[in-house]
Amino acid sequence: MGATSFKNGVDGCNIDRNRKVLTVGNATLVAGDSGKAYEVKSGTSIFTLPATAVGLVYTFFYTGLDAGGQIQISPVAADGIAAVSSAVVNKDLILATATIKKGDFIKIASGYGATGVTAWHLTDSRGVLTKEA
Repeated sequence: MGATSFKNGVDGCNIDRNRKVLTVGNATLVAGDSGKAYEVKSGTSIFTLPATAVGLVYTFFYTGLDAGGQIQISPVAADGIAAVSSAVVNKDLILATATIKKGDFIKIASGYGATGVTAWHLTDSRGVLTKEA
């Protein structure tokens, strides 16, 4: 059905080109956006996630010049993202301008964590990830 790979070198992010959204600036996502892939070509884009619910999946990928953009994934205040050594509530996951490269991506999903609580989990990525301080 339109599923293709976005590749840069040996790593790649499989996306459905029919569900790709070119993003300029910030976006607030809803559960109905689950399964979409958000492309950032330049500048900073902050994506605000909906509250966690089992089965939600989002992909964010960068296609611009190296060090030419930034992708921030922002959970709602009560949620966290399990990535980069820990899950911290209400902290953004970031592909920062200083280290972002064409082909970097983040894929996250909402599901049950080790404690049985619904949480966001990093399921795949490429690039240098950091968390909001």
